Amino acid sequence: MALTFDPATVRPLIPALAPAAAGVAHGREAPCLTLLGGSRLIDRLLHTLEQLGLGAPIVLAPAPALAALRQALPSAVQVRGVEGDRCAALREGLAATDAPLLLIHDAERALTPRSVIEQVLGALTADVDAVVPVTAVTDSVKAVRSDGLHNVDRESLATLQSPRLLRRELLEQVLAAPADGTDEIQLALAHGAQVRAVPGSHAGAAIVDRLSLWQAQISLGLARDTSHRHGLARS
Repeated sequence: MALTFDPATVRPLIPALAPAAAGVAHGREAPCLTLLGGSRLIDRLLHTLEQLGLGAPIVLAPAPALAALRQALPSAVQVRGVEGDRCAALREGLAATDAPLLLIHDAERALTPRSVIEQVLGALTADVDAVVPVTAVTDSVKAVRSDGLHNVDRESLATLQSPRLLRRELLEQVLAAPADGTDEIQLALAHGAQVRAVPGSHAGAAIVDRLSLWQAQISLGLARDTSHRHGLARS
């Protein structure tokens, strides 16, 4: 990974904002606390980030998950409570650090391969304001118009994943200006920012419910959970 900057200047912001769902995290707290193969999802993510030599991560969590995350994570990981939407959470993250580069990685996308994160970090050059991994859209997409449904060319579409690397100045700008939507990359594009896309991975899908947990178990070669203990490995 050839970087044009010191990785220690990158501060990971980890929004853990997904609500609990049946079959994940035992129906309470946060999906990222779910066990998968004997390890919590968020622990897997933190381990991957630690290997890259980045700054200490900041976890951003709503009130229902705050106490559980603080208890589960090591003291070196700062966990900050947030109120409101994703933009409010990222504002809280900005207030907690003066780092020039922010790596926003959703806690629920904990299985994102290290290689994808390295591609994101390596794609930031002087002429780029932000980098995001994307995957191709494979489902049929239709546009709803007054004269009926019309096919949309999937070649022009992509699904945004994590992590997103943004310069601090850009994130401050998009969060300060009132706008429709809460996705920082969409807001950055609306501001005319130069956003570079790199190939993502289907392993980086969000794990937020029983189905996505089961799919993650399959992708890792783990036994399907049939005993109410999530993420059992084959013996």
